[in-house]
Amino acid sequence: MSIRSKHTRDGSKGGSAGRLALGARRLLAALTVLAVAGASSAAFAQQLSAGPNSPGASFNNVTFGTVAWTTPGNAVASDDTYAQASPGGGNTNYLHANNFNLQIPPPAVIEGIEVNVEKRSVSGTVVDSQVRIVKGGVVGATERADGATWPTVDTIVTYGGTGDLWGETWTAADLNANDFGVVISATDGLDTAAIDHITMTVHFSLCGAAPQVGCRTSAKAVLLVKDIGDDTKDKIVWKLTNGDPTSQTDFADPTATALYAFCVYEAGALTADAVIAPSLSLWASVSTKGFKYKDNAGTQSSITKALLKGSADPKVKVLLKGKGASVPAPPPPLTLPVVVQLVNSDNGICWEGTYSTFLKNQAGLFKAKF
Repeated sequence: MSIRSKHTRDGSKGGSAGRLALGARRLLAALTVLAVAGASSAAFAQQLSAGPNSPGASFNNVTFGTVAWTTPGNAVASDDTYAQASPGGGNTNYLHANNFNLQIPPPAVIEGIEVNVEKRSVSGTVVDSQVRIVKGGVVGATERADGATWPTVDTIVTYGGTGDLWGETWTAADLNANDFGVVISATDGLDTAAIDHITMTVHFSLCGAAPQVGCRTSAKAVLLVKDIGDDTKDKIVWKLTNGDPTSQTDFADPTATALYAFCVYEAGALTADAVIAPSLSLWASVSTKGFKYKDNAGTQSSITKALLKGSADPKVKVLLKGKGASVPAPPPPLTLPVVVQLVNSDNGICWEGTYSTFLKNQAGLFKAKF
């Protein structure tokens, strides 16, 4: 889960209680499932986030501006010690923060980058000169300076957001790199700029807008979707048998760290998905072959059962069942081909069934197998 303190995104700090909550938020920088609304197919994806994380380093970068920041290393924590600069009519150097230790899973589809800057000025006349993202150690060209004067009390200001890629294309490796970061420059004639803390949050999903390539397949598979009007009776069953060889290690460990994303595509477009979070109580190992999931209450997207059973031979079995109002399935009839994928967050391994024909495809019922 992600915890927000009484520091608001665009408001002032909330005293000692806010300080304590912010500390908890940094300690619990984790993956948060968010509902995403919108009209495009990508809007069906459940969005996850890594962060907000503090930088491992903040320093003065002389590639822009003329005035250096004093004590630039103070921007790594919210503790009322500041990186400061007095532009004197020019631009400050960049205050450069990086090494955010985001640990974004390899298969992540990056959807947005959010930078929070806790800042103030002495007289309230300082403005941003530049706010830019850093990819591979190189400062980007997309500008996010907002033109607003800096407040005279510590205030958290947000740059970017859940759908803002800052003019770049991204992989998890780009964002997990130590040289991924952000730079900030300020300008004014008389005032002094002060930055207490910088954090980074990256928003992503595990189901892309189109199916992944290279997923493991099977010789046999079944897909059943029911949507008969009473949402509590909506149902999905997906089963792969005689699948490609898979070890228990390939499944990673859903009792501890591995999330599983279930993705449904029609005619190449994502139309439904779900994320099953790791859980020591809902997941259990199956000998040394795999894992099983049981949740009669369907607390995660109405999914009640899952089975991941490996084998050194092409006898692997993957099963997912769900029943209830939140099952991850579009209402039939479905548009062919229907592709169903299960994606492991820890290593990016995925399993897939593609259905180009059907046994039944009518209002409220889809059934296919091969």
